[in-house]
Amino acid sequence: MKTEDLTAAIARHDPLLADAVGKMVAYIQDRWAAPYPSKEQTEAVNAYLRSVHADGDGTMSESNIAHRRIATQKITINAIRVLDHDQLDRLQDVLNYIAADREYHMPEHGYGMGR
Repeated sequence: MKTEDLTAAIARHDPLLADAVGKMVAYIQDRWAAPYPSKEQTEAVNAYLRSVHADGDGTMSESNIAHRRIATQKITINAIRVLDHDQLDRLQDVLNYIAADREYHMPEHGYGMGR
């Protein structure tokens, strides 16, 4: 199955989940992926987690992190059709980092005159 077909099928039921799955599958399948997902990819995951109320009271308490990790498993489960075993493991590892740190992404590079 192609990623586009998968995300289209998921989008009929949950557009935020489809966006998160699509962006994270693209990150995992990138041959020269950066060590961290982009800010846009991380924001897609966080938007999905907010939509399923995985943040609880908004603090990053141990309990809320556990709820966020459990909720990220749905992203991995939905990616089963397009990723192999090793890619699924890597995806869940990255999602676990995002669950523990909302700002887990590549730092933005500032362009201009640096000193």
